Amino acid sequence: MFFQWGGKRRIEATEPLEPSRASGLEAELFSECARLSPRAWARGHHSVYAIELDPAVWKSRAFRDRNPGGAAAGYLYIGVTGLTPEARFQRHQAGTQSGRFVRAHGRRLRLDLVEGFSRLPQRIAVRMEPKLAAWLRAQGFAVWQN
Repeated sequence: MFFQWGGKRRIEATEPLEPSRASGLEAELFSECARLSPRAWARGHHSVYAIELDPAVWKSRAFRDRNPGGAAAGYLYIGVTGLTPEARFQRHQAGTQSGRFVRAHGRRLRLDLVEGFSRLPQRIAVRMEPKLAAWLRAQGFAVWQN
């Protein structure tokens, strides 16, 4: 299987593969991933997580300004944590190191949207957060991230 943003497709064993070159930010990210040792990958424990927000968050001008494309698919907060996403969500709900929108409007974790973004080295997780947020915006979500 070959996975791409937004889906997957089956590549037959007889199908010729043509090399492609990443450019710009993707090339930098791939290079950084390649530079990390296998031990760094094995010890990775950071996750990118998503929290669904209540539609009332749209009343906030700061939230609307960061999402000029609207919110056809819903409202999300994207973050990075060294804890489990479940433990981090509980801390948000308790008000401990909590983002204002999650504390006031957080509904539930949306781990279905961030599948595969766990057990990462911190440097990679931090680099993936804005990329995932941008991709989710392109899918119609209104996203807040710090």
